[in-house]
Amino acid sequence: MKEPKNQHQLVLWYLLNFKEPFSLKEVINDSMFFKFQTRLGEIENKHGEITVKKRKDFVNRFGRKRSYLTYQAENLDKIKSLFDKV
Repeated sequence: MKEPKNQHQLVLWYLLNFKEPFSLKEVINDSMFFKFQTRLGEIENKHGEITVKKRKDFVNRFGRKRSYLTYQAENLDKIKSLFDKV
């Protein structure tokens, strides 16, 4: 897999290389890439759904219920074909 040359390719790179469901926190810890959700939304609006998003619930340290999304690649072949197009 080639190195990503823009933010859209970086989103696709994460989807291809992170095999287990991952959260935005993991992306930020890995590369300080805060725009992951925005760029993923732009790709999905233009090319259709490419991820499986699951909401995970947890209770924070103040006892409040919160949630976050995890992402996993849905169609690896489609993601690979999009990598050079974006």
